[in-house]
Amino acid sequence: MGIRDVLLREFGYEEPIVANNMGEQAFGMSRDSLRRSMNRLVARKELARFAEGIYYFPKWSELLQQETLLSERVVIERKYVKDKNKRYGYFSGGTFANQIQLTTQVPYVQEIVTMKCASKKRNVTLKVTQLLLRKPRVPVTPDNYKVLQVLDLLTEHLAFVEVGRKEMNEKVREYLADVTLSNDEVIRIISEYPSKTSKELLESGLLDALIRK
Repeated sequence: MGIRDVLLREFGYEEPIVANNMGEQAFGMSRDSLRRSMNRLVARKELARFAEGIYYFPKWSELLQQETLLSERVVIERKYVKDKNKRYGYFSGGTFANQIQLTTQVPYVQEIVTMKCASKKRNVTLKVTQLLLRKPRVPVTPDNYKVLQVLDLLTEHLAFVEVGRKEMNEKVREYLADVTLSNDEVIRIISEYPSKTSKELLESGLLDALIRK
């Protein structure tokens, strides 16, 4: 089975293939060998390149009479937030505040906390989208990312909040409703944040949304 068939079976059509997110021995090949193989597929028009190191298999649209284009939002998610197997980041700052309806503003720069960022903070551009990447305080998992988003909000991003304290609390509580972390794990995560975060949790009345009796 050739590398085109292997990639198509693994990712399917219209799904970002992020070369840097693959292991060093992805599909039995080194990362460099895989990149060269994908570049050859692009040259033969069997694979499309969205941006440097990001590929996909387009579909033909009979309606538009052209090949489909990838959603930039999906590319950002796959590169920095999550894929179908694991989560390694989350949206933060004004992007998160807008997501849970704490503000109507759509930030010009999207902030993402991601384990794909080796430095404490880094600005990058993907196509025309400006991204601010931050390194997480603790490793991101599917179980803890919502808690981390809320703690980041209370620590650094309350300026984005346009609603009153009561409405903010209601929306945050609703967002955290399905979190299943143990109290010990939540306390351990809170300990990685500055003391002002604990103070904000107490003053806002949101501590019991995280620490359940």
